[in-house]
Amino acid sequence: MLTQKIQLFEDNKHSNLYTYILDPQISYNVFRKRPAIIICPGGGYLMTATKEGEAVATRFLSKGYHTFVLRYSTYFKERMTDLNEVPPINKKSHYPEPLIELMESIRLIKEHAEEWYIDTENIFVLGFSAGGHLAASLAVKWDDNYLLSRFQEEVSPSLFKPKGILLCYPGLNFESSRANFQSHANPMIQRQGEFLYSAIFGCTDPSKEQLEKVKIINHIRQDMPPVFLWHTYDDEITSSEESAEFIFELIRQKVKCEFHLFAKGKHGLGLSDEISANREDDINKEVSEWVNLADKWLKLQCSE
Repeated sequence: MLTQKIQLFEDNKHSNLYTYILDPQISYNVFRKRPAIIICPGGGYLMTATKEGEAVATRFLSKGYHTFVLRYSTYFKERMTDLNEVPPINKKSHYPEPLIELMESIRLIKEHAEEWYIDTENIFVLGFSAGGHLAASLAVKWDDNYLLSRFQEEVSPSLFKPKGILLCYPGLNFESSRANFQSHANPMIQRQGEFLYSAIFGCTDPSKEQLEKVKIINHIRQDMPPVFLWHTYDDEITSSEESAEFIFELIRQKVKCEFHLFAKGKHGLGLSDEISANREDDINKEVSEWVNLADKWLKLQCSE
């Protein structure tokens, strides 16, 4: 297995792609190209969650996918651990910078496709929470002229279109997410909520137009890639209702999708099993089935 840390841009040490690439030789002189999954952890664009990175990558690695974890630029350069101490700020990290970094990750993976034995027809993006917003943003903006103009060399828009996206309790509307942060029982989450708009918009008081611009449901298009989405009914940070509305609109616009709503489960469960659990309520056996459901969906997409 090839594991390495790749700094995506020379002038940005806070954006890195971690590779988990399987050995291409599956038997003597028999080599196989494999699908790839880019994993975008959540964290409110303030940080990237630990449990939604390597643990997820190795789980899908065991199912036969090359995996990559994108630690994209976030507002905090370090995790906030003290209510009274604000970590160093990265003022150049706000949206759409993480989206540029995701696009560069796809470009880089395709550039190394022969070396890494990547099946370039089957590259997927999996995102948790804010990382789900990031994955969904790519699904609706892969051919955006401004985003394309950020690349020095002229590239075909189709280069950046993933085969499909997997959204795990995604943040699809940051107005409601911010309200949920600020009303949360956990004082640390409340405190982080004060910085959410700054992390996304680079300001504390975004206009209605700015808020609507990053609301994913407003940008659904018929030529976006298929979507796999799961959420828990009682998620206290991101809205299961908004996920259901998003799926309804995908169906209305005839975008292929699969949706799983679990009856119980807090926000940020990740794998939802013992592998990355920090506390007992991080484990939910029903929800942990999402990995097998996603694997079946991925194999279906790869066969089409």
